[in-house]
Amino acid sequence: MNYNKDLSKTLLKQLKVRLVRADEEKWFDQQLDEKHYLGSSKRIGHTLRQVAEINAEAVALLEWGPCAYRLKDRDEYIGWDNHRRAVRRNLIINNKRFLILGEPGQTNLASKTLSEALKQLPEQWNQRHGYQPVLAETFTDIESYEGTCYKASNWIEAGMSKGNSRHRQDYYQPNQRPKKIWLYPLHKQAKQVLCSAQLSSPHKEAE
Repeated sequence: MNYNKDLSKTLLKQLKVRLVRADEEKWFDQQLDEKHYLGSSKRIGHTLRQVAEINAEAVALLEWGPCAYRLKDRDEYIGWDNHRRAVRRNLIINNKRFLILGEPGQTNLASKTLSEALKQLPEQWNQRHGYQPVLAETFTDIESYEGTCYKASNWIEAGMSKGNSRHRQDYYQPNQRPKKIWLYPLHKQAKQVLCSAQLSSPHKEAE
């Protein structure tokens, strides 16, 4: 896409976020491998992929998956004990990849894409996996990125990670690169749901 860096408000209003189709999976991975500094990711646990479009042309890709097993600052923000974390982790989903396609630095495109993706995310996840998540998390490398688009789309700075990378489903290994933790409530009472004695629909199936 060859839009100017300053996308007009009219174009941004036409931005839509949809689920990736089965016939686009290979293309999705190829875009990440070629253009994202981390490349494509391993599909572990429940995942979901989104495409952001303007006038039916792809402008960004997002991939979501399982949250980190244990994050001291995140868990303190929520108010979790070990038991609640063990049985409620599926209610938090991680923004594993976020890629803006085309020319970098397009004003407001990243934050607008994130905002629209987050609006669609709970119901899209429910359609795919049978429950609605209540909190999103992501990480930014403080040595390389300021996380401006997350701040602009109202994510909450929630501390730092200890610098571990997922190696298998529930196993992490040190990478010596602590990252800033960002959280975004997908539910108005996200903390209360995550710490509640019992879950109700549409969250119960996450246990």
